[in-house]
Amino acid sequence: MADQKYFYQDGYSAQEEKKLKRYEEWAGKSLDEVKEGIVNDSLNEEQYGAFSIEFWKDESLVFACLKAEHDIELIFNNVRKFLWRDKEFVLSVMSERWYYPLTSIEFQDQEFNYFDYIHESLKNDEDVAVALSKLKNLETS
Repeated sequence: MADQKYFYQDGYSAQEEKKLKRYEEWAGKSLDEVKEGIVNDSLNEEQYGAFSIEFWKDESLVFACLKAEHDIELIFNNVRKFLWRDKEFVLSVMSERWYYPLTSIEFQDQEFNYFDYIHESLKNDEDVAVALSKLKNLETS
């Protein structure tokens, strides 16, 4: 037993160090800097936790992430709950443009249910139902 050696990790792995550095890079940034990072591909879904959760109140951040074809579920999981009560916002994110963009197969293959996000008050709304129906028709075509 005495010749068995145990190694304990001291500090962080190289991968963890790299992740922490990326987090630190975005921690103090403004909303505009974060959006710019998304547009120029220097910020991705892995750094969502690095910047202020308050930024997710801003619809333009959501649309910047959608345009960059980030994981739609990760985007929507970060969106502040009150936005899912806003009919205009809900209809905007349910647009065919985001659901089925022509540029990325990986983005097209993401499956999720908008009803997981939409506030109860809008689930029976006629316009929301029509938009959802359009998206379901895209799935079958």
